Amino acid sequence: MNYVAKTIIASIDFDGVLAQGVNAKIKYAKKWFGVDLTLEQTKKQGFNALMQKLGKQHTYRDLMDPLNEEHIMEYEVSGDCIPVLKKLYAMGFRFMIITSRNQHDYPYAVQFVAAKFPDLIEKIHNTRDEPKTKFVQRLKPRVHIDDDIKKLKQIEECPIELIYYRQSENVNKELPAGDKQRIHEAKNWTDISILLEQIKRSHEAICWKNRWANKWYMIDKIWGARQSLSKPELQELLKEYDSFSRR
Repeated sequence: MNYVAKTIIASIDFDGVLAQGVNAKIKYAKKWFGVDLTLEQTKKQGFNALMQKLGKQHTYRDLMDPLNEEHIMEYEVSGDCIPVLKKLYAMGFRFMIITSRNQHDYPYAVQFVAAKFPDLIEKIHNTRDEPKTKFVQRLKPRVHIDDDIKKLKQIEECPIELIYYRQSENVNKELPAGDKQRIHEAKNWTDISILLEQIKRSHEAICWKNRWANKWYMIDKIWGARQSLSKPELQELLKEYDSFSRR
């Protein structure tokens, strides 16, 4: 059954997707600097603007450097994340991280992943704030999950499914209407699981119909075939594939 992929690579952002640092930032900003952060102020621009407004000399790095060095394990993992990853792993999905952490913060992400996701996350790639495009082009994941719309849009020309992960830090950042055809949206890991299973099924159906090997080197062709199908055409193909699979 060459139309069924043995492995399906999905790339995942670290901060805000796999690891939630907002509560740790709020906690230690209060403890170290005596300020109560809003969600917007847990980001670099918002934090620096607050410090400037209060006449304080601190910067975002004064918060993040010791937070990573001493308290990275206080970052949180969404309750449904690991069960979903385990389920998808059993279905043939394999996961890698593509993160934009700086050189200082990156080793602490590696430490966190080793402790929290043993045997689930295979590799971590750090862009060092470069666009993620070249990593996607080289590593050829079929899906990328990120909580940053700008970073998703940087790779929208690549043959890859994109998922915008909504969580507490970006809950007020709506996906523009013009991007909703290109970028999926998920509010939790259960949503992500549903989307990934749909993507897996559609790739299998396309490869079955075209008698293609469902391999990484075929991603461009599979992607092109998927984009050429209208929604009704895709639904009809999936019905055909499901009927065949039940025989």
